[in-house]
Amino acid sequence: MCGDLEEDDTEAELLYDAFLQAAHAAIHEAIDHRGGSRSRLDGEAAESTGAVSDAALHGYMDGLFGDILSACIKDGRRVDGPGAYRVLASQSIVLARVAGFLAGHLDPREDPLRNSIEALMTGYDAQNSGHTHD
Repeated sequence: MCGDLEEDDTEAELLYDAFLQAAHAAIHEAIDHRGGSRSRLDGEAAESTGAVSDAALHGYMDGLFGDILSACIKDGRRVDGPGAYRVLASQSIVLARVAGFLAGHLDPREDPLRNSIEALMTGYDAQNSGHTHD
């Protein structure tokens, strides 16, 4: 029985290490390769039209994505061992709640729930393309 707990802890640590590797790669891609930055909105906010270009919005989205992943990594480092995996599991739930909250305040004619679920599944499929639940 004790061996089962140690095995579960090892598996949790391996899963968390895989998350860290994928998260660092995703941050590097979003920030360094695509130039994501939350400050991309600042330059356009000064315009009198109030319009935001697609490029600025996409850069903002990449920057926000990178900032959120960085915060998740930072918070996970505050606990040791398999506890970091538990923090990761809770983060996914909280971020899903945030996505639902934001989508719930959008025009229902834009089908925000479908858009949010599609984005959720795109992120999930990107990391689990080789993983099955069989």
